[in-house]
Amino acid sequence: MAFYIDMTSVLDTFATDIKVVSNSSDGEWVDGEWQENNSTKEQIFHEPFVPNDLVGQYSLMNILRDVGNVTKYNAIWLSKTPNFENGTIVQHQNKNYRIVNIQDLSDYSNVTMYYLQSEEGKDGNKL
Repeated sequence: MAFYIDMTSVLDTFATDIKVVSNSSDGEWVDGEWQENNSTKEQIFHEPFVPNDLVGQYSLMNILRDVGNVTKYNAIWLSKTPNFENGTIVQHQNKNYRIVNIQDLSDYSNVTMYYLQSEEGKDGNKL
């Protein structure tokens, strides 16, 4: 027997504003030559964002610390949207993060976990 966990209420309870900046590339043939059109798309989500400095407050982060994943990631974004790729920029409170790993939990939940790495050092400068 398979079970499914609806995470909607958890996502709504701990939600914060997150902006996702993704580049899209398309084009068209003009006079026998391919003309590339590059654009930037921004989307706003209201979903949980868990930074590593809140490890003591969230059991999810405690579990990840126990298996050694915390050292790789600065934050985790829990999302109902499963279609972002590694390298996508995520902005939270005017700080940029990059998706470096994805855990798709759609087989038994309506959540995708995006592991994020900061694009800035502790001094505020880009890495």
